[in-house]
Amino acid sequence: PVEERMVKAVVSTQSTGVGNAGLLLSCLIIIFTLFVGLCTVLASNGLLARCDVTKGGIYGIITYVFGGKAGATVGIMYVLGQTICIALYVTGFAEAVVLKFDPNPANHWLLRGIGISTTLLLTIIALFGVKYLVRLQLVLLGILLVAVLDFVIGCSTANSTAGMTGFNSTSFHNNLHPQFAEGQTFFTVLGVFFPTATGLMAGVNMIGDLKNPQHNISTGSLAALAFSGILYYLFAIFLACTVQRELLLNDYMISSEISWISWLFLCGLYIASLSSILGSLYGAPRVFQSIALDNIIPVISIFGKGRGANNEPVIATITVSVVSCCFVLVGHLNILAPITAMPFLLTYAAINYAYFSMAMTDERTIKPESILDHYNTEHTPIIKSGDGEEGNTNESYPLLDGYVDKSQKGYWHEVLQSKWLTFVGFLLSMLMMFLINWIFAFVAIAITALLYFYTRTVSPGTKPGASDFVLSKWVYHVIRSVVHPLPVEERMVIATTTPEMSYQTTQLSDENTDYREREKVHQSVVSEQIET
Repeated sequence: PVEERMVKAVVSTQSTGVGNAGLLLSCLIIIFTLFVGLCTVLASNGLLARCDVTKGGIYGIITYVFGGKAGATVGIMYVLGQTICIALYVTGFAEAVVLKFDPNPANHWLLRGIGISTTLLLTIIALFGVKYLVRLQLVLLGILLVAVLDFVIGCSTANSTAGMTGFNSTSFHNNLHPQFAEGQTFFTVLGVFFPTATGLMAGVNMIGDLKNPQHNISTGSLAALAFSGILYYLFAIFLACTVQRELLLNDYMISSEISWISWLFLCGLYIASLSSILGSLYGAPRVFQSIALDNIIPVISIFGKGRGANNEPVIATITVSVVSCCFVLVGHLNILAPITAMPFLLTYAAINYAYFSMAMTDERTIKPESILDHYNTEHTPIIKSGDGEEGNTNESYPLLDGYVDKSQKGYWHEVLQSKWLTFVGFLLSMLMMFLINWIFAFVAIAITALLYFYTRTVSPGTKPGASDFVLSKWVYHVIRSVVHPLPVEERMVIATTTPEMSYQTTQLSDENTDYREREKVHQSVVSEQIET
């Protein structure tokens, strides 16, 4: 995650960041991105601490909470997002290579050709040699840190030539406020920048390969998020202080030109791009394979087949590569970026809502302290499986019995975990989709809905999830509680001792002589208490 954020921080904080939005709005965009990322990371960490998930990554978590149908839907959308992300990385890499030799390329198909060739080459590496690249991650990270240092030194020593002013108060004030180019707005810039947060779940997808996944993933994700935030602000502030706005808008390679040793910075940029592509080619096919192996969607069961002792997802990897090549043909970062953001925002919304849902489900055993929790006491934790049978969630899922106990492990980040924080993250993720591009948002939601209803049709008996919280019912009860406050609860007093009593029968009506001979079958008596 650190590596891919590095390369995207370099690209996104130039023309579409400081150049258009100015430094102040760029910082606001960074805050939005980091906040959504923080909510999602905290939600995933909390779910890993409370859910018995050992494989499948995001797909496994959503399946545990909401069941196989929702898990498969969210998992496929996440795989789609990673697939488009490969095209985004490849296009950025191809642009960096082409612009280095030709600042004004006339043949745009050259860029697409380099992108497709790079994708196919890295697919071969992902199929046969990615395990060796994984062992070199620390070396690659070291090269990236050297590239960042090279950029910092270059900004500090830059001379006032060709639009690069060095640290200059005039440049800082000129780049402080927005000056959007034609067709650009705050939200289009946000849409281009947000894909920098697409690597948040890289650690979660490695849950089956880690000895202590909860500790490793939580610490690594939060550290990567913090380090990425530092890089975002570092590049934004340094570019605003040392480069004139016109150059920021027109020169996409300005970060390498202002660096102390240009080729060293480009080396780090290229390595970050290629490493990000390989990371997506490694993670996305494995999530896709997990969905196929569970046979929730029978039509994709062929993608569950693998090769070798580790069941490497060959067919899934080739499929992801081919679809990525199709998106490479788009050939423009500013178009691919908002498209990439949609599946990831949907995935992050699902993760945040999953944590909120499990927290609300667990609180059924706790007396509510406010009207916001009233829904929890009106329902028993009973769920229905696909074949109509009822069962307690605690019998199928041990989560609720140990929900509180499992979280008491002393991890420092637990003080930040809150169901209301993740609920805000859920709402903000959905809102950002429409703010970035409402057409792409509707298309993404429509695809998700079609996938879910198709999954319900082909797999109606899929095992349900541990959560039976329903958002619409909760909202209804909250509104009802505000409009019509709950009545005072009636209480019944039960005596601890029984008073001594005796009974005597009394006939209520006189006997009619006309019916004396008939059998007496209807009799009524009353009991009277006699004081002793």
